[in-house]
Amino acid sequence: MNPLRWSHKVKLIVAFAALYILWGSTYLGIRIGLEAALPPALFAGIRLFSASLILFAFAKSRGSVLRIPLDEYRIVGTVGLFLLVGGMYFTFLAERSIPSGLAALIVALLPLWTALAESFLPGMERPSARGIVGLVVGFSGLAILMVPRMAGLRGTPEELIGIGIQVIGTWLWTTGSIYSKRNPVKTDALVATAYEMLTAGVILLGIGTVLGEWAHFTLSMKGFWTIAYLSVMGSCVAFTAFVWLLRNAPASKVMTYAYVNPVIAVFLGWLVLREPVDGWVLAGMAVIVAGVALTTSAPTRPAKGAPPAGIDAESIPIEA
Repeated sequence: MNPLRWSHKVKLIVAFAALYILWGSTYLGIRIGLEAALPPALFAGIRLFSASLILFAFAKSRGSVLRIPLDEYRIVGTVGLFLLVGGMYFTFLAERSIPSGLAALIVALLPLWTALAESFLPGMERPSARGIVGLVVGFSGLAILMVPRMAGLRGTPEELIGIGIQVIGTWLWTTGSIYSKRNPVKTDALVATAYEMLTAGVILLGIGTVLGEWAHFTLSMKGFWTIAYLSVMGSCVAFTAFVWLLRNAPASKVMTYAYVNPVIAVFLGWLVLREPVDGWVLAGMAVIVAGVALTTSAPTRPAKGAPPAGIDAESIPIEA
């Protein structure tokens, strides 16, 4: 066998493993950091600020231009505000009261919220009949997770609040994703992501300061290694693998991470923290994954009006 061909196959395997396992493990990492008494805003802010510096350094080593035009930074900064200060930070808030695996299952609905929102917006592609079936199936999975808690069959009122916080986070992430698609930038993807993380990190550090979190901030060894893991492995290594895969593998295969990650997250939460995985969670997971798979694999109907030229949905990774 041609060594170069084998080398490419190995790279694909390693990159997909990073995409599936590292991004799937970020939910567990967040939960561990919160259990190590890291305040959520400062925890998220330090993680993103650190990751942005690493991405800037990596982009510089590749020869990328780090300067960004002011008009493009306004777009990138706004995307970071919705995706990271909104979507990601809300995951940190939600995981104070819900298991990491449950948070991941709710975040997995992001492609469905995006498809639903785009169906009402001019210039955006609309879901086909199979895609609509996927929406119904996927949101039924969310109902399976919520109904037993609403009926008092299991869980606590705090868990229901946590689910609501996580759902709002996916709405904010959806808003940022659609805004990014409708406002394309020419800046290198790694550089743009670094600016998103830097902007969100600074804002979250500011939020943590206003909320008085520094008075409760104690960095234990567990907290330090959690931040390091999320910054380096969860944000930088996994995102680099994602960008490489988009250039070297079919986008349809790359996007399978959207329904593999929640399964990985549920398994890791059960394995490491013994988070409860009962029949309701398993049923909700199966239905949500099926719905996401149907929606993301279904063909879309033409947009009403000219579609905006810009970043594809694949450029907006789902990451906790």
